[in-house]
Amino acid sequence: MEQKIKLLPSGISDFEVIHRDNLYYVDKTKFISILENGDRYLFFGRPRQFGKSLFVSMLEAYYDIKNKDRFDELFSGLWIHDHPTECRAFYQVMRLDFSLVNGGIDDIETNFDSYCGNRMVEFAQKYEDFYYKGFAEDIKNEPNKTERINIITSKAKEYGIPLYLIIDEYDNFTNTILSLHGEKTYTAITHGEGFYRELFKKFKAGFERIFLTGVSPVTLDDLTSGFNIASYVSQSAELNQMLGFSETDVKEMIKYYHSVGMIEGDLRQQTDFIISTIKPWCNNFCFSLDSFQNNEPSMYNGMMVMYYLKRYMNEKKFPHDMTAPNSMMDYGKLDHLVKLEKLMGNTLRDSFIHKAANEEYVLGEVKEHFPATELIEDENFISLMYYYGMLTIRGSFGFRMKLSIPNNNIRKQYYKYILNQYNKSAKVDISHLQDTFDSAGMFGQWKEMFSYIAEKYKECSSNRNAIEGERNIQGYFMAYLSLCPYYLMCPEIEFNHGYCDIFLMPDRRFKDVKHSYIIEFKYVKADSSAQEVSNKFDEAVAQLNIYASDEKIKNMTSGTDLHKIAMVFKGLELEKIEKI
Repeated sequence: MEQKIKLLPSGISDFEVIHRDNLYYVDKTKFISILENGDRYLFFGRPRQFGKSLFVSMLEAYYDIKNKDRFDELFSGLWIHDHPTECRAFYQVMRLDFSLVNGGIDDIETNFDSYCGNRMVEFAQKYEDFYYKGFAEDIKNEPNKTERINIITSKAKEYGIPLYLIIDEYDNFTNTILSLHGEKTYTAITHGEGFYRELFKKFKAGFERIFLTGVSPVTLDDLTSGFNIASYVSQSAELNQMLGFSETDVKEMIKYYHSVGMIEGDLRQQTDFIISTIKPWCNNFCFSLDSFQNNEPSMYNGMMVMYYLKRYMNEKKFPHDMTAPNSMMDYGKLDHLVKLEKLMGNTLRDSFIHKAANEEYVLGEVKEHFPATELIEDENFISLMYYYGMLTIRGSFGFRMKLSIPNNNIRKQYYKYILNQYNKSAKVDISHLQDTFDSAGMFGQWKEMFSYIAEKYKECSSNRNAIEGERNIQGYFMAYLSLCPYYLMCPEIEFNHGYCDIFLMPDRRFKDVKHSYIIEFKYVKADSSAQEVSNKFDEAVAQLNIYASDEKIKNMTSGTDLHKIAMVFKGLELEKIEKI
């Protein structure tokens, strides 16, 4: 009988469904033993869409005592099947997913109580055979979640039954409350006798093991007095690759789909093409400084990989717009962080957002945990950007980390935010700008593109009266050039031990693009002399020639004509622009 092709499980986070329907699964089971050998109460954070729900579903299937006789059925062919742990199929597992708690602020406590109460009844029905007849009915007859959890944990202790609690997206609805309704409303549920804090006090007393996932540790820190036993393992080097895909994982996936005929052509060429195309868009995540310093490979966002691969296999090409739909939906993350700043009484951190978007990295100390009341502090804001996946680890400088934007999908979110700001001051004709992109990319007619952006920069700057200077000019150009689909935006990339201001690297998917660009900006004050302008121009020329001689840039622009563009601004005016 012909074996069924393993389809990609896009949007499916149920481990047993993936197994039942023979869907493709990237094996993460080796991390079970690492978790089991660590502390018994763990918090593990990762950005949205990183596979947390699928992972905890796999944990539930592995530890559930009801699956004792299904081990071969569920885990055959996976790493853990040949390396089972002592606690396999040992627990009664209660799994909660707080992303399912929704509704308006007036309904949130009722909805939370209803959700938790129903899950506890389902737990009692599932495991009633381990207790006594009528156990589930007794749980159902209790009026609220607190009494239900009290009975479950006390009866489990009486019967000598170990319990494992898994909470997925523990901070989902609390983050929403914090961003939309502010600290006072948020504090009411996470402090004192707040309904969320009270439940966590019950949890720590009744479960032998607890595993929590979420985005940030903020809510957990605020629950400390109610739940002060969790170990934070989000930055553990051992767990850096627990979620997401390594490049090896991606290559194995490509190899499998090539073997079943869904990817055609030479395997090596196809692998190189697919990796080189998707890598700038969904790779470069690192969640442990030790892992970075030990040269471990960076991680791909698995959801994005599957999106691109499915499009490529179905359509035999990648989409013209490589922005992943779920990524731009996540533009709300940045907006969410800004709203937090407003609600906490602080000014918008526009300068930080511009700095992160336009420079190689920013420096910051990623805090392991901190309360919501301290979100306004600079270091905590940087930490939150990291936890939301808007920044990732790129090394260290002294006691601080180097943090940078992971990839083009995330960078697009920054530029969208920045462009929205700029457009309030000077409206740009995007249709005309797109026409100039065509001319520059396909015909090498670059002057109109750069001159038009420079003209709008002047209008925007004169209105704002706050963005003069070489770094701000570079940031403005990068924001609008990010709209060009023909190039991958490469700010501050190193060539011959120097960093060019902007490198427009041709996207190989567009065969008609025959021209590539490196740009160097220089700035002098509005009252500067002609000689000062000339000197700055000469500096730009010398730098561009050094950059262009690097073998790396020659390889990256192979098949295109490389244009070296020098621009000198005198105050707000573009004083000189030439191709070298």
